[in-house]
Amino acid sequence: MDGNLLFSASKRLITVASTITVCMGLVAAPLTYGAGVWTNEPSGASVALDCSFNNSPSACGILDVYSSAVQDSDGSATVSPSGVARSTIYAGNQAGGSQLDWVSAQTYNEMYMGMMVRTNTAFEGRTTANKMFFLRGPGQNGFWGLDGNPGDPSGSIYFGHNSGTLDNSHTCSYQLGLKCFPNVNGVQLVKGVWTKVEAYVKKSTTATSRDGIVRWWVNGVLSGNYTNINYGQDGLNEWVWSETWDGTVTNPIPSADWSWYIDHLHISIPGGSNSADQPPGPPASPTMRSVTTP
Repeated sequence: MDGNLLFSASKRLITVASTITVCMGLVAAPLTYGAGVWTNEPSGASVALDCSFNNSPSACGILDVYSSAVQDSDGSATVSPSGVARSTIYAGNQAGGSQLDWVSAQTYNEMYMGMMVRTNTAFEGRTTANKMFFLRGPGQNGFWGLDGNPGDPSGSIYFGHNSGTLDNSHTCSYQLGLKCFPNVNGVQLVKGVWTKVEAYVKKSTTATSRDGIVRWWVNGVLSGNYTNINYGQDGLNEWVWSETWDGTVTNPIPSADWSWYIDHLHISIPGGSNSADQPPGPPASPTMRSVTTP
């Protein structure tokens, strides 16, 4: 594990409402949050965005691409009540939802994200990918999604590199390694229940170097940990929320409204910028020169 992911016990405090026993297939236990919410944020990371959604996303510098997100109120929100952002596909429709987009003009070597999310209790989900959020950069489109069959009361969260120019078949499932399942703990997100999701990405040196890192946590429990990923080699600079509920890919057509709620979003930069004096790729071979001394 990178040293920057280790932090002292005094860094953050979190009150856990019930004891969590780490085992495969665990259901994420509800949490009560104190002042330090983002328990797996790398030490020393610089905050890039901290949005409560007590106002519209635009108040935080987040673009509501289709003007379809709803600034709503939910007194059950656990971190920054009661304002939330809601994204919905309505019953009987083939398309819906929203796209929220935060982007930096500067690219970074690493990004961390923490957020509070829940579905509504009527949420069923698609037979294919239930996309949630993306952490990406130029030419890259990786996302985290909710796994499970339509109507399941819970599901695990997985990562997909979702980028046709990459091959992660050495470490992840399906063609070109397009789906990275939880490989540490299959902790479940329970539909209708507020859940903390954290993710960390460190870009790979090149598109084939297999040295990128992708990690994610559900209610503080490490779920996925891949340290040999090809991803983000040109830097990371964007967070997106998008279910991609568009066209006939929404299957089945919902018989009830499906909604996602976001209570809080926190983005930070652990490792500095992807600056020009540190280009991607291995270092060049040294050039030997003759030196004449006086």
